[in-house]
Amino acid sequence: QFSWLPLEKFALALTVASQTTGDPCFGLKYGTTARFANPLGYLMASAPDLRTALRSFIHYQRVFNSNVASFVEAPGSARIEWTYPVTMSNVAQLTDFVLMRFICRIQSAAGPSWRPLSVGVTHHQPTDREEYERRLGGRMAFDQSYNSIVIGGATLNLPMPNADPNLFNLVTRFCDQELAHQKSEEDPLNRVRNAILRCLQRGNTGPKRVADELGIKPGSLHRLLKSQGTSFQRLFDDTRRRLAHRYLFESSLTLTEIAQRVGYSELSAFSRAARRWFGASPRSLRRN
Repeated sequence: QFSWLPLEKFALALTVASQTTGDPCFGLKYGTTARFANPLGYLMASAPDLRTALRSFIHYQRVFNSNVASFVEAPGSARIEWTYPVTMSNVAQLTDFVLMRFICRIQSAAGPSWRPLSVGVTHHQPTDREEYERRLGGRMAFDQSYNSIVIGGATLNLPMPNADPNLFNLVTRFCDQELAHQKSEEDPLNRVRNAILRCLQRGNTGPKRVADELGIKPGSLHRLLKSQGTSFQRLFDDTRRRLAHRYLFESSLTLTEIAQRVGYSELSAFSRAARRWFGASPRSLRRN
C-alpha cells in the first residue's frame, strides 16, 4: 500500500513555515524550488507531450490528495482548475505551492520564460504583488471561486523533454491500481460535499441539483445520506459553514460577496447564519 503525507498536514506545514519565516510568499517560492520523487511527477515527466502530462496528472491526482481538479480545453487554450475540500483550512500557501509546481512542469517543456495567459487564485491579494507578477506575469486575479491556470493551445503540443513511453506506461498502471483501490474506500460524504461545492460555485443548489451532479436520483441521495447518519440539509449547512469560514479568514471578499458565494441572496440571512455557526457576526469575526 502506497502512502503519502496527507494534504491537510502539508497545507498546515506550509502555513506554519510562512508564519515562522515571516514570508507571505513562502509557498510560491518553495513551489519553484521543491523536488519530489513521487509517481505523479514521474508520470508527467515521462509523458509524450504537455497535453498528455497535464491530462494524466489531473486524472490521477486523487491518488495522492483530495483536490477537486479538472482540465478543460477550448479553442485556442486550455484551463487547469482546482479547489480544495471545504473540510480543509489554511490553503493559501498550499495554493501558491501547487500553482508554482504546475508552472514549473509546464516550463520544463515551454522554457523558463513561459508565462500563463492568466492565473486565478482563491486567496486574498497580498500587499505586494511584485513576487507574483515576476513569476507568473501580470494577468493575475485574486479572490476567485476556484484556482486556475490558462494555457495557450499551441503550448499543449510541446513534447516533454524526458518522455519515456515505458516508464509512462508503468506509472500509469500503478496509478490505475491505486485509484481503483481508493475509489473502493472513498468516503461518500466527501463526494457529496464536493458536489455541493461545485453546485454553489454555479449558483445552483438543492438536493436535485446535487443528485444530478453525482449522477444519481434524489431518492438515492436521500438514502445514501440517511445511511451515513445525516441529511441533505445538515450536510449542506455544514458545507456552507466551512466555506464561509475559509472566505472570512483567507480572502478579501466583501461580506456581500461571501454571502453570495455560500448561497445567500441577502447579507442579513448570511449574518444570521454566521451568528448561528460561529457565535458572532461576520463583521466582528473579520475585525477580530
